[in-house]
Amino acid sequence: MALAAALAALVFLPWLGAAGLWDPWEPHYAEVARQMIVRDDFVHPYWESAYFFSKPVLLMWLSALGLLAVGAQGHALPPGADPTPPTPSGLSAFTEWAVRLPVALLAVVACALVFVAVKRLVSRRAGYLAAGVLATSPFYFLMARQAITDMPFVALLTSGAMCFAVALWDEGAHRSAWAYAGYAFLAFATLAKGLLGFGLAGAAFLAWFALTGEWRLLARVRLWERVRGVPLPLGPALFLAIAAPWYVALSLFAGVDDEGKGFAYRFFIHDHLKRLGEGVHTTTPGGTFDYFVQELGFGLFPWVAALPGALGELARVRLRRRTRRDDLVLFAGLWAVLAYVLMSLSATKFHHYIFPAVPALAILCAVFLDRLLDEGLEAHLGALVLGLAAFAVVGHSLWETPKALPDLYVYNYDRPYPEAELAALHPGHRFGPFLFSLGPRPVFSALFAAGGVFLAAAWLWRSRRAAVAALSGVALAFALYVSWYHWRELSPHWTQRQIFRTYLAGRGSPDEPIVAYFMNWRGETFYSRNLVRQVANDVRMKEVAARPGRKWVIVERARYGALEKAVGPGARLRIADRSSDKFFLVSLEGS
Repeated sequence: MALAAALAALVFLPWLGAAGLWDPWEPHYAEVARQMIVRDDFVHPYWESAYFFSKPVLLMWLSALGLLAVGAQGHALPPGADPTPPTPSGLSAFTEWAVRLPVALLAVVACALVFVAVKRLVSRRAGYLAAGVLATSPFYFLMARQAITDMPFVALLTSGAMCFAVALWDEGAHRSAWAYAGYAFLAFATLAKGLLGFGLAGAAFLAWFALTGEWRLLARVRLWERVRGVPLPLGPALFLAIAAPWYVALSLFAGVDDEGKGFAYRFFIHDHLKRLGEGVHTTTPGGTFDYFVQELGFGLFPWVAALPGALGELARVRLRRRTRRDDLVLFAGLWAVLAYVLMSLSATKFHHYIFPAVPALAILCAVFLDRLLDEGLEAHLGALVLGLAAFAVVGHSLWETPKALPDLYVYNYDRPYPEAELAALHPGHRFGPFLFSLGPRPVFSALFAAGGVFLAAAWLWRSRRAAVAALSGVALAFALYVSWYHWRELSPHWTQRQIFRTYLAGRGSPDEPIVAYFMNWRGETFYSRNLVRQVANDVRMKEVAARPGRKWVIVERARYGALEKAVGPGARLRIADRSSDKFFLVSLEGS
């Protein structure tokens, strides 16, 4: 387990705080966490000037603990105060690290528990493969670096599912301990994302019981346990003791959010039922059944080469002659299918909505590769041909569209990709037709071509170990390059951290205010400690420009011309920071 955890930590943790918080989700949740500290209220989430009820509380609690640890809570704008108070002091050097570290550690824990469960139910080798596939899948290692609600939800869901799998199918396990750990993990998953925290794993286990008819095994998950001869629902009681108090407290709370909605309506109706049935807050509404096929291809690369064989593992399961391996395969298959069906039916779609299926598919890939190492390449010719085709097609698409990687976890897919800016960082050296550079396309082409060559060579040598080693090597090199290097170079174009550093270094005094012109990207609120003035009216913008002294404005590049018109010809504008291909920081002085 230590080795599996170390591999995951190697991929997730280095340079975790080297990039600013990505707009809009990371700074949004981080500001809610900061407000918990400022307001000394860790029960009722708060954003800007109203309560925030769209997401459960766990991520904000974890982020608040991190902010407290590094002393980065800053200042709040008092209710009713003039919107141009003194601007904020600088941020802690460890702010982003503090916000993201709890999320990354939960991702490490899930990898470790996947190793433990697969080792117990399949083999030690399969356990290492499962942890490795999960840790080096782009969906997983990129979400591990994002302080948004999805990784805590999926990591805790996965941890709980693995605990229940051991309790159910490992004859040598201490069932009570594993089952109660499962209830605790699913309770925290429910505090991380809502009803899916327990609903998805619960539905997969229920489907497993319905298909196998093994209802007698329900006692193993401690739905009830006899205490002095009295059957008591101790497992569910533990779950409710952890998950229920905050939901009950918020449901009884009389406060409303910025749209005037109370918690019960906003969270359960608007952000659960309407999100599923009608579509809310999405840039890609609707979508057909194949919407997530592409995202799983990108999010599981290069392990897509093992996906055909992984899905074939399900066809090998015989319900009447099952082994522990079969039970895990059947459960993982049901988990993946249910996640895919639910998210495909949802009217609200983001690329990362299919993320809960990734751990299940990683387990299936590992089980297939373990079988491949036992039985040899020729026994799985069809799966290998399909897998190599998938590797080539997805690898080529990633090379053509590297923007697919940040699109796995961002909000607006129309956001420009910094193609020119990245190319300028890596002019490289050309030798004949070859370009040697650390830019994404040259690195991707080298990795993917080398992987394809080694996989083909492994087939020619009939070396099963060489095939798995080649795939594992490409996966690890790809994960380390993207998470250690490429992610950091992309970040300035999705975060406002550098803009605020320029502002703090360039202002003459704390009395120089900062304004966000027609902005709602959340980062401006967090990095200003809720002191930024939001201006979404040209008349108001002209009034701000006319005030004496220097002001600062954050504006989207596409709106810079509109800003010039709004402030009028007498105002003096100077672009002070162009580091982002999305935003300008502008200094503004009236006539």
